[in-house]
Amino acid sequence: MPMPSRLLLLPLLSFISITLSAQDCAVDKEALKGTYSGDCKKGKANGTGKAVGTDTYEGEFKSGLPDGKGIYTWSNGNTHSGKFVKGLREGKGIAVFKRASAPDSTVEGYWKNDLYAGKYEKPYKIYFTSKSITETEVEFRKDTHNQVTFFITNTSGGGMDLKGEETPRMDVSEVQMVTGAYARIFKNSNHAKKTETIIYDLTCPARMKVIIESEQIEIEFLEAGIYTVNIRING
Repeated sequence: MPMPSRLLLLPLLSFISITLSAQDCAVDKEALKGTYSGDCKKGKANGTGKAVGTDTYEGEFKSGLPDGKGIYTWSNGNTHSGKFVKGLREGKGIAVFKRASAPDSTVEGYWKNDLYAGKYEKPYKIYFTSKSITETEVEFRKDTHNQVTFFITNTSGGGMDLKGEETPRMDVSEVQMVTGAYARIFKNSNHAKKTETIIYDLTCPARMKVIIESEQIEIEFLEAGIYTVNIRING
């Protein structure tokens, strides 16, 4: 018995509706333009979806671009799994690089503006500072030498008291290593308002407790290089 024509039209209309929906939902990244299936908003991929062009991306979209968590696959088979912002890799992720005559290479770490920034989000981590330490600034640059310089400034240090005598400046009195090691320590008190302590030949990762008279900071240096730590103490 012949099937009613209206029943034959239903699958066709459904297919046309899905196709038009995919076409109306734009993906703005050139390498992903082709087919798209997923959530849409104001004519652009927005929400969870999958775009297939020269490359493939499956995950979260915003305003037509990968934005949020997802997996991007390039035409050569390389992949990146992690976070994206406005179509670019940003934050923590895992990249897998395909190699023809060797096992795949995997890189895990952090990306910034689509470029690999390093294994750690920051090359250091501060675990604890005592109450009177009001400010801690850490500067870092990659180098073949590994060292840490602590500059200590206390609010009353280097000034004059009512008797016209210089008030004492606070200094690093002890360094207790939790992990890692160092070769030697050098102290310099020639600065007018602060003291300087340099730790040479640090083996990273190195976690240490730095005692500054009655104050304390616990900090870990994760990557090899040169660090400058400026500590300000209220006292």
